[in-house]
Amino acid sequence: MEAPKNLYKYMSPDISNKLLVGGEKCTIKLSFLKDYNDPFEFFLTIDYNQEPEILAYYNEIISMVTQRPVTCFSKSPISTPMWAHYASNSEGFVAEINETAFNEWLDSQGADPSFGDIDYRDTPSEGILNLLQQAYVTCKPRHTGWLWQSVGARAYFTKQTCWSYEQERRLITSEEVASKINAGLSLLYFPSNCVTAIIAGAKASNDTKETLKAAAESINCKYFEMQIGKSSTSPFLLDNTNSTHVFQNGVIAPNLENCDKCKEPKTNQDSKLCSWCNINERHENNAASRNAFRTLHHAGILDTYLDKFLEIGRNLGK
Repeated sequence: MEAPKNLYKYMSPDISNKLLVGGEKCTIKLSFLKDYNDPFEFFLTIDYNQEPEILAYYNEIISMVTQRPVTCFSKSPISTPMWAHYASNSEGFVAEINETAFNEWLDSQGADPSFGDIDYRDTPSEGILNLLQQAYVTCKPRHTGWLWQSVGARAYFTKQTCWSYEQERRLITSEEVASKINAGLSLLYFPSNCVTAIIAGAKASNDTKETLKAAAESINCKYFEMQIGKSSTSPFLLDNTNSTHVFQNGVIAPNLENCDKCKEPKTNQDSKLCSWCNINERHENNAASRNAFRTLHHAGILDTYLDKFLEIGRNLGK
């Protein structure tokens, strides 16, 4: 059986009390492509080094690309850069949304949803240039239509490779389901049962965690707290029973082999504790006795030694 496809929305802590609306609805922000943070997305449609007649025609066609509301997700809830950039340096949270349920609801609302993974690339599409030249020469409606569709798809689903850490998946929808709050803000209200988990960041405040716990309990979804371990660069998750979970194969799943003390996943099957938690006073005393700097410090010559040590290094560098 294929694992469910989940979407992950990173949010700042000030949104924690705005995610849930009235217990049955959740909300996420919608934006237009022109408001997104990559100013070069449209540069990946064609090579702009063309004759002015061709560029003018391209500009004519692209001006007709419908501006539809967009919202962005990640395919992973454990991306360190995403936590830093979009969740206030891990002080915010992530909402896990079941794409199938979300898509079915959007369909029922006539929202004409279109989900797609971002294609990360640094060069324009040669295929669109061929379509552009063909449509320019023939002036046939079907050629213009193919060009119009292709430019729109590329503009919405292409970004430079420097953004690939986002593992982005986008939703394009219609303005009919967008609730315009003001000139710069539109929201999408959707059923809360589409949210399957809420993950508090590793640096989330107690107030943020309590708000998110209450929201998770209200909509009957899972609640996790992100943890940064000592043995691996991959974060892990603890649920509300302090059980360890990891993100693998596109899903959040229980992990069976964990440290009894810190709960971090471990590879040493012979011990109930991870290597860090196995450190005892004997290990610490042995480490201190083998530290040559401590000997120099007790002799009162550590600072002098370090000055000479660094000076030798600088001279060698020259």
